[in-house]
Amino acid sequence: MKVTIKGLNAWEKWTTNVTEETIEKSKDLVMETAYKIEADAKRLAPVDTGRLRASINTDFLKDGLAAEIGTNVEYSEIVEDGTSKSPAQPYMKPAAFKNEEPFVEGMKKIIRGVDN
Repeated sequence: MKVTIKGLNAWEKWTTNVTEETIEKSKDLVMETAYKIEADAKRLAPVDTGRLRASINTDFLKDGLAAEIGTNVEYSEIVEDGTSKSPAQPYMKPAAFKNEEPFVEGMKKIIRGVDN
């Protein structure tokens, strides 16, 4: 299960024309948000054996300007989305959605040059 941010290529192109300070603030916000999503997903993940919850982790990409939060547990998508025989128990999508608006607002402040 992965959540993908659209527009990452445009973001990378934009970052070639900004100050190092702006890039560092952006990396900090990406890291902060990614770890919040990870924590929220772990809190929301249903627990039977604890394997799913324990497997949720964060990897940073693009020199820290992007993050991938997910799990390698083979049944993660079945839990998230459900099946005809098993109800959905969303954990990853709600975690991402909860943190989307604060991330966007934080990026707007960074882009405008306003300290967070």
